[in-house]
Amino acid sequence: MKITIVSGSQRANSQTLNVANYLATLAKPHFEHVNVLDLHQLELPFWNEGVWQGSEEWKQWEPIAHVLKQSDAFIFITPEWHGMATPALKNFLMLTTDEELAHKAALLVSVSASVNGVYPISELRMTGNKNNHVCFLPDHLIFRNCEAILTAEHKCNDQHQHDRSEYTLQLLAAYAKALAPVHRDMVNTGKPFRYGM
Repeated sequence: MKITIVSGSQRANSQTLNVANYLATLAKPHFEHVNVLDLHQLELPFWNEGVWQGSEEWKQWEPIAHVLKQSDAFIFITPEWHGMATPALKNFLMLTTDEELAHKAALLVSVSASVNGVYPISELRMTGNKNNHVCFLPDHLIFRNCEAILTAEHKCNDQHQHDRSEYTLQLLAAYAKALAPVHRDMVNTGKPFRYGM
């Protein structure tokens, strides 16, 4: 199986990317291929109708869409900025379609420098899968006090957080296996209803 981990921070060398690399190490026993996308590095333009026509500025999206289509599961990670998910991650989810994400398992993760982190999860649950039909796990992860619990070498020194993260990655892999036939069988069937009611 393949997994794509999306680091949703727009900052260079962010704690969000640190979390992404940490979770990538935990994913390796469950997924043969682990891909980390850093939205800071990708610098995607903000969504516009040109993405539908394949205009020149959106040529860079094509290889990303291909990676997503090949993936069986996803982890979407956002820092909490002013109680919200980042514009970069919300933009990324607007660009995705049912072809890439529909009926595939996804884990939501937030990163906080303090004791917060709940609001971005709630925000993404409300609208993050509206048109792409990705299936968010009922569980999520929040990395609170991230600078204290994660090292620069992508290690977690909080044993409870580490144990919970390992369990959640195992859960994500189980969902990915179970949902594979749903994606295979239902993407084309659902085309008439891809934008809701």
